[in-house]
Amino acid sequence: MQASALGPGEQDVLDRLAAQLAASALAAPDLLATASYVEAADYAAQVEGLARSVEYLQLVSAGAVDRTRTQAINDAATAKTRAGRSRAGLMRPVAVSPADDGCRNTAEFLRLRLQIPIREARRRLALAQHVLPVTTITGEPLPPTRPHLAAALTPATELHASTEAGAWPGSAQGPAVSSHAATIITATLDRLQHHTTQETLDTIEHHLTTAATTCDPDFLTRLAQRWMDTIDADGTEPTEEALRHTQGAFIRKPRHGLHRVEIFATGDQYEHLLTVMNTATNPHTTTPHTGTGTGTEHSTAEGTGSAAAGNATGHTALPDLDRRTRAQKQLDGLVTAAKAALTTNTLPTTGGNRPQIIATIHYQDLFPHTQANTAASAGTGTPASAETCTGESVGTVTGTGTGSFAFTGPVAAATLRKTACDADIIPALLGTNGEILDLGRKTRLFTPAQRLALTARDQGCAFPNCTIPAPWCEAHHITYWSQGGPTTTNNGALLCSHHHHLIHKEQWKITTTHGTPTFIPPPHLDPNQTPQQNHYFKPPPPPHPRE
Repeated sequence: MQASALGPGEQDVLDRLAAQLAASALAAPDLLATASYVEAADYAAQVEGLARSVEYLQLVSAGAVDRTRTQAINDAATAKTRAGRSRAGLMRPVAVSPADDGCRNTAEFLRLRLQIPIREARRRLALAQHVLPVTTITGEPLPPTRPHLAAALTPATELHASTEAGAWPGSAQGPAVSSHAATIITATLDRLQHHTTQETLDTIEHHLTTAATTCDPDFLTRLAQRWMDTIDADGTEPTEEALRHTQGAFIRKPRHGLHRVEIFATGDQYEHLLTVMNTATNPHTTTPHTGTGTGTEHSTAEGTGSAAAGNATGHTALPDLDRRTRAQKQLDGLVTAAKAALTTNTLPTTGGNRPQIIATIHYQDLFPHTQANTAASAGTGTPASAETCTGESVGTVTGTGTGSFAFTGPVAAATLRKTACDADIIPALLGTNGEILDLGRKTRLFTPAQRLALTARDQGCAFPNCTIPAPWCEAHHITYWSQGGPTTTNNGALLCSHHHHLIHKEQWKITTTHGTPTFIPPPHLDPNQTPQQNHYFKPPPPPHPRE
């Protein structure tokens, strides 16, 4: 068995460091209560230096996790292949692999293991690939791809071993550049790598790294933008490869309640977009009137009342009530084209259904007036356990209450009610515990109606901690069809492609609790085999149930 690279001495250093930091954090409020302005500022600077050292440790450890996890997965796959060849016809032992934990990649593993956002996990891994040295498959060390930045991120002096384990040398200094500033630099270099030479990139890296040691990230961002503007101002025609790397539609963070999409399109792509938007902005595009006259409509100031407006043929000139800006019309053109495409059957299917807007909403929120009238006439309260799932959209109410879109998430009930005017509304009757009624064992494949029922229940991949929305998922038989399992909603679960393949390795088990899929991990991942559910799409219920 290979010895651990992290010996008792190194582990003891980390433990002592954590204890000292915790003690310093507890003592900080009392210490700073009597500190002067200069002392408080110096204290904050020292803490920031410690934070930079911790950030460097985060990069090193994230890179180590990625390297060792990938190696362990490859080793497990190799061992499984060899076992299959040597024990043909015999039952093979389970090959323990990190890929069996349900995480698609190292970023997802770090998100769950460290409880950090997925964006932060990806940022650390991407930065580690640029500033940490790597080793080839033959064992040959390779320098970092960004050497100037790597030198600024690495502590100034190495921690030399002492005769006493865990002794602290006094000459060590933290990194000169923060991890956040390093991400700004690497992002700038990645955007410019297809627009200039390697020598120019090296100059830019050196300049930005030097500036990052003395300026804040906001000023560094301005310097990086100036470099991008300078390179772009050279006027060189981007190559086809450069266009492929920079084009795309990017979903940005919402602002003031509006969702933001930033589009970078090539010439032919932009022509298609302009053609669609032109249908809503072209001033010559009109809706044909029902009259039979041939004259040109116009308005006149002569006369009063209803006779003040007219033309030679007797048609009344209608006032222009469209107050939309050009930008609003262009957006409406794109949305209208998307709606028209969704009404066809020519788009690729997603998870068994044609692409469609799917939303769920409680019956009481969808039809509040009908519900109130029914309650008044019957003299009783509203029925419980009723939920509505719509095919292409869902209706809502004018009062409070919310629904949920498959991709966007929570949405006001009033918004869904507007959409319900032109939508298929499919009711899904739920039991007291949220279970959906069976639809029978008619076919091996789940019907579109059953898919919509599963969407109303699971709302996305049912595997624990997965965030893939329902339209990207596949319907899975909990008890296999080949083993007599019926094609019913109670025997179905939505799984993304990755977790669908993982479940078919038959290490994870699926049961149902009140009609909701529950997953039992294999013993080598959880010896207690604690049942788990996905609480991303369906958080725990509030303390007070719905009346």
